[in-house]
Amino acid sequence: MARNTSKSTRNETPVASGSDRKRAGSWWFGLFALPFAAVGVGMLLLGVLPTLYDWSRMQFWQPAQATLVSAQLNTSRSSKSTTYHVTARYRYQVAGREYEGDRVAIGSGGDNLGDFQEALGERLEHALQNGQPVPIWVSASNPAEAVIDRSLRPGLLAFQMVFVVVFGGFGVGMLVHLLRAPSRAGRKTSAQRAVAGGTPGKVERIPGGVQMYFPAGRWWGLKLALGLVGCVFLAVGLLVPWEQEAQADVAPWLFRLLFGGMGGAVLISSFYALANSLRVRLDHDGLRTERRLLGLMLQWHQVPAHDIARLNVVESYAVETNGRRQVYFRIEAALRSGKKITIAQDLQGRAEADRILASIGGWTGYPIR
Repeated sequence: MARNTSKSTRNETPVASGSDRKRAGSWWFGLFALPFAAVGVGMLLLGVLPTLYDWSRMQFWQPAQATLVSAQLNTSRSSKSTTYHVTARYRYQVAGREYEGDRVAIGSGGDNLGDFQEALGERLEHALQNGQPVPIWVSASNPAEAVIDRSLRPGLLAFQMVFVVVFGGFGVGMLVHLLRAPSRAGRKTSAQRAVAGGTPGKVERIPGGVQMYFPAGRWWGLKLALGLVGCVFLAVGLLVPWEQEAQADVAPWLFRLLFGGMGGAVLISSFYALANSLRVRLDHDGLRTERRLLGLMLQWHQVPAHDIARLNVVESYAVETNGRRQVYFRIEAALRSGKKITIAQDLQGRAEADRILASIGGWTGYPIR
């Protein structure tokens, strides 16, 4: 019986290469970061900047008196909160000409931060009932523009900045990182060595030294979580009821200072830690570092070789989760003047930090300790 020795044809599904998978992952990560960036940038362009612009120009407006046509404190209730919004119409005269306005405050929307809306609404309703005039502010260049209350509300501004810093900082930082990734990949050479393990950066050995790059977004999950914790503390400090502000009780102010100050500090620190990048060149000629924030130059150092005394590992910070304490380190260049410059950062664990220090010392010839 003849044996069939012909090979059967098989339909094989192509397997995506590692670069294709990495590119697809980058696109998905970019789509994930895009809404965060949109929220932050949108709040900055549509909320924070217009508020500051209107407030600054209103400081030059002239005082006048207006007669209220209508005034109402509108209330919108939900299962979790109550929002207040003041609306009013008023008439006033400038240079013998009568105008009508409806702008009550710098912001046109409602909110429930503090008692600003309630106090303003009650004041206007009381003035309307008693037929009393109300003071307003009128633009000298365009008398048709007027406002009743031109005060800047720091609590509302800080609340908006939370979205700008947390959401916008994360989204924009990740998008910048992704957009710069192809150019970084194109500069790779055979001498490049990725820093493995607990180091979110890269090292490239060069003649007589080393180049290092620590991109924005290092340990982004950890730092974003810290930012959210700071956001919660800041919100608690801002949302403490303001009914006591006119009284002698200082407890609400201390509470705001403690929670708001702590939350603001954590929020700013986590944003900086998430959005900054560090580029270092260390060789026989000396040291050069570039610190950038969202791609913009923030700080740089240039140090000749004879000014570098030694390189050493320093503990930066520690994070404890579920009873486990994780310590992060940095490597500093100690100068003969006593100044210290960070050349590597966010190194996870002392063993990894010591390994990187030994490699840098061996490649550059600078003393380590």
